[in-house]
Amino acid sequence: MTPTATPVASPPTISRRERRKAETRRRLVDAAAEVIAANGVEATTISAITEAADVGLGTFYLYFSDRDTIAAAVGDELLAQIAAAALDAAEHADGDDPLTRHRAATRAVCRVAEDRGRLLHALYRWRGEESGAALRDRFLAGMRANLEHAMKAGRMRKEDPALAAHAILGLYAECILYWAAERGKDWDKLAEFLERTSISALAF
Repeated sequence: MTPTATPVASPPTISRRERRKAETRRRLVDAAAEVIAANGVEATTISAITEAADVGLGTFYLYFSDRDTIAAAVGDELLAQIAAAALDAAEHADGDDPLTRHRAATRAVCRVAEDRGRLLHALYRWRGEESGAALRDRFLAGMRANLEHAMKAGRMRKEDPALAAHAILGLYAECILYWAAERGKDWDKLAEFLERTSISALAF
């Protein structure tokens, strides 16, 4: 008796309308990232975004309610890029060592900042109601968790992990801004400095 083949489920089909909607949203987010990187969030206007995306002003409101919501979307994508870079680095390192994870995250931030430094700084400085604080808080939460892990594991001196995370984030943000504006060449050198400085500040 010939065995019956198990049917393979076909992937869901995306309609042409859905593809166009996704493409339009993609154009808006990409355009917003360019405008925000050039001008900062507060100086960015919806008309500047739609002009850069080459879409009508009314089309914007089909996807986003205001400037802050699209800036939040840009920030979420940037965080996703940093997280993906950190994950890739961690796969080639000792994932159980909190200091190794810290170094991997540092290098991931520097790799993204090499290409997106102005955007990263603009979003870091943002004080908007929608996601400016949330963006910083998400950076801080991840950093705090890793520092707390390192302290509990005896790899770092026990300090207030929240305070330590704020101190390190401030160090990173200011150094990345300076490096992008004044040097901007050897990003590995900056990553090594940030690793050394942040770890030695909390070493025994």
